[in-house]
Amino acid sequence: MKNQNYTYREIITQVESWENVYSDVVGKKFDLDLSIFSDDYDEIIFFGCGSSYNLSQSASFFTKLLSNERSCLALPSSELLVNTDTYICKNRKYLIIGFSRSGETTESINVVRQLKERNNITSLTFSCKKGSAIKDFSDNHFICRGAAEKSIVMTVSFSSMLFAYCLMLAKYFGDKEMLNEFKYLIDYLNENISNLFNAIKSCLDKNNFGSYFALGSGFNYGLAVEADLKMKEMSQIPSYSYHLYEFNHGPKSLLDKDSLCLILTLSKNLFKNEEIIKEILNLGSKVIVIGYNSISGVDNKNIDYLLYNSEFKFDFIKSFINIPVFQMLAYIKTIKKNLNPDKPNNLDYTMKI
Repeated sequence: MKNQNYTYREIITQVESWENVYSDVVGKKFDLDLSIFSDDYDEIIFFGCGSSYNLSQSASFFTKLLSNERSCLALPSSELLVNTDTYICKNRKYLIIGFSRSGETTESINVVRQLKERNNITSLTFSCKKGSAIKDFSDNHFICRGAAEKSIVMTVSFSSMLFAYCLMLAKYFGDKEMLNEFKYLIDYLNENISNLFNAIKSCLDKNNFGSYFALGSGFNYGLAVEADLKMKEMSQIPSYSYHLYEFNHGPKSLLDKDSLCLILTLSKNLFKNEEIIKEILNLGSKVIVIGYNSISGVDNKNIDYLLYNSEFKFDFIKSFINIPVFQMLAYIKTIKKNLNPDKPNNLDYTMKI
């Protein structure tokens, strides 16, 4: 069942691409001039389409976290195209950072192509294929080796491009402790990712669901939106994503006994997260928590914990363990529905308009 699809193999082996990225970025042969991250810019704008836009949201938060004097914004490529002069002012200097798995996505190419001649803009783009069109219009470009999927749904390309960007910024700031923990992340998932299929399948065998909610805050919000998208793309069930606390302000009205809430890794600065989880359980929903091993005062058959043996100093690095979990969760749900995860309904590998 699990070895007949490209999607499964790409999820389960994606850490190999992270190892390539780590070697390329941290290694001595890395030739991208990281001075592009200098303080000369008034604003950094991240852009992409679909999954690439979702990772842009996490990349933007990460940048703001490391350099909180920076103005950072994440936009869909189409939004930046349609409202260029609203977001780009003539008297300000910008670094625009774009992500495109194939490097052939029409809207993302047009962003860098149309802005290339403006002297107040520097561009950096990421892709997973050599010889892509987006590279021809970019001032700086990085290719994630071994991260281009055969399947339509983005999995390893999503995580690898986000991983590459975060590594670059950590290297620019010279944070060796952070770089070492990224290496620990690779080692941790190499040891644990092979067990995810059986662990998640066990959760779903006892707790089937018909609606799905992914909840995360900060760096994890972009990941929650991606978790939502993966479930939509592959399994075609109703799925939603929210900031953890915003879920209480209306969306929880959708919960019932047929719902599953995925709680992404809980950062150290969150408050009353246990109360939120208890309330979700009290409403009859099923819950999966990542990277956390118990909820005080909760003894409920509808809650499961995944990858709870992880120890990280940096919350945003720990957040990367969410990615294979929500990808595998969507994959297994798709298989259970007898759908083909490699060929989701109505989707193509690259969107060109």
